[in-house]
Amino acid sequence: MLVKLIIGSLFLFLIQMVLKTVYYMGYHLHYNEHYPGKCENVDGIGLGSEDIYTFTDGLTFITSGFATQNESVHKREYIAKHNIVGRMYLFDFNNNKAKVEELSIVGSNGGFNVQLFHPHGISGWLDKSGRKLLFVVNHEEQGVDYIEKFEFVPESKQLKHVKRYRDATMLLVNDVQATSEDSFYFTNFATGPEPFWMIIQAIGRLAWNTVVYCDGNNYKIVLDDLFVANGIAMSNDGRYVYIANIMNQEIVVADRKPNNDLVRKQVYPVYSYPDNIIVDSKTDNLYIGAHPLLHKSFQTLDNPIYHSPSQVLVLYVKDGNITNTRELFYNDGDLITGSSVAIVFNSKLFIGSVLDKTVLCDVNVPL
Repeated sequence: MLVKLIIGSLFLFLIQMVLKTVYYMGYHLHYNEHYPGKCENVDGIGLGSEDIYTFTDGLTFITSGFATQNESVHKREYIAKHNIVGRMYLFDFNNNKAKVEELSIVGSNGGFNVQLFHPHGISGWLDKSGRKLLFVVNHEEQGVDYIEKFEFVPESKQLKHVKRYRDATMLLVNDVQATSEDSFYFTNFATGPEPFWMIIQAIGRLAWNTVVYCDGNNYKIVLDDLFVANGIAMSNDGRYVYIANIMNQEIVVADRKPNNDLVRKQVYPVYSYPDNIIVDSKTDNLYIGAHPLLHKSFQTLDNPIYHSPSQVLVLYVKDGNITNTRELFYNDGDLITGSSVAIVFNSKLFIGSVLDKTVLCDVNVPL
């Protein structure tokens, strides 16, 4: 009798795990394609525009060539075939042409080597003298991530490397949010580079990930118990920080304390898998590049020849709280696969992807 009970319990547990997996992977879901206006692919950029940062004057900096050392054989072959390497691009929303230009990267402070540059998340800061500073996540080598600081040199369209940051709290970094010219938050989306522990975390749905604050020299964990912490952004007044808790399909809104600690204020479900977060410079609303069908996203991450859907969400914010969600864009993956970031600026919607094309759309609908 006891043996039958144990076998029956194990069988029910396995059935439960299968049903949960089917649900979270989104095999039962279907979406209808729609755009906010005419859309076109952006010229001047290859495959990959994983994250962006837009200054208030419309100048937008783009990271391209995101890769870690744990990529699948299929993905490594795809990257090599399409000559996908670490690059930075510039897009100007004040230019009516859907075109970007590649920026040259100069300088080697702290041992930075542009040949080993694999940029991921990005954030910007305008200092008191008007310099545009960029903080960029760099997966340089197995198990060693950095955050690189650059200064934009507009006359020569260059990024001058200024400083690199490295600490043991940088486990596997996803995104960064600048808070001054020498301080920032960053998210860890894994406990390290080892695939085994990533699989264990995913299967067990374990909240092992963190947000860390750096004051320029010292590092401290300011938020934990996150299930794959992804994009991070800060409100325009600096009072709130938004974190994409991707595998829980939610945005965590945190109060930012005077000592830069973060305290959960709101957890808002988006019923999709949110990637990067962009804060509208005028309204404080959030733009999210998202992955609505996880099973297709995983297939793309393993082998980018397969298409996965792209989705853009607008999250409306009032007094630091998210109040409502709207889907602004959805495509099955033929126009753009794996949307990772989006922003609306000057009635244009810019959408970036992990390892695919970049898209610019007219926005002919009210926001």
